[in-house]
Amino acid sequence: MLDTIKAILNNECITRVGMIDLKDCDIINQRILPEGVKSAIIFCLPYRSVIENTTDGFSEYARIYDYHKFSSELYNRILNEMNTKTGYTFYGFCDHSPINEKLAAAKCGLGVIGRNSLFIDDVYGSFVFLGSVLTDAEIDSNACEIIQCINCGKCVSACPNGAITEHGIDRTKCLSAISQKKNKSDEEKETLKRHNIVWGCDICQSVCPYNQKAKILPIPYFKKTRISFIDKPFIEKMTVEEFNKYAFSYKGRKIVLDNIDFI
Repeated sequence: MLDTIKAILNNECITRVGMIDLKDCDIINQRILPEGVKSAIIFCLPYRSVIENTTDGFSEYARIYDYHKFSSELYNRILNEMNTKTGYTFYGFCDHSPINEKLAAAKCGLGVIGRNSLFIDDVYGSFVFLGSVLTDAEIDSNACEIIQCINCGKCVSACPNGAITEHGIDRTKCLSAISQKKNKSDEEKETLKRHNIVWGCDICQSVCPYNQKAKILPIPYFKKTRISFIDKPFIEKMTVEEFNKYAFSYKGRKIVLDNIDFI
């Protein structure tokens, strides 16, 4: 059955796929867990299409259409095909999932967990989104031991605000988290200005040794929708429909424009 599932996903340019018994997953939202599911299929969605030193303050994931929209369209295409070809029932999730997708991906053997808390795929590095499909099909699999990164400390040293700690990410210091806050203190505004952050932050990813050797082969959807340079006039001229296609839209246009003004 897994071969059938992989073939369906491969047709969507999704090649990093693993499968795990539900009992080996960390259930984080029992309320949305479909009744009767027994296994989880985890896959990576690589999105980085270039390596360049950008100066506009936007993270790489913010330059492309929101992956939640891609996932919704993806599941509309593939879930019925999976149901029909296998005789089992499949449910698609992405981000808002009943299971911890990051830990499940690691237990599937797809990659490691970074010191910066990100999942790092063995092929595409940390510039990936994760998706999960739950099914009532049973599989015979043994979960892999979760492997941590080599702990070189480069991400810790590079983080200009000291957000990466021994106990995980301190979101009160994370520049990405600060950039998405609706109400910011003067100190937080100054911090964003000092480090040229408008939306999101890739500093810890840019220095990670795993990403230096990672392949750059994004899903075409992400490559086609990437914006190379974003500034205030660009944001102001975007239609509501177009603006809402990007990840930075979920807090509204004003917060993005204000952040640009800060820096």
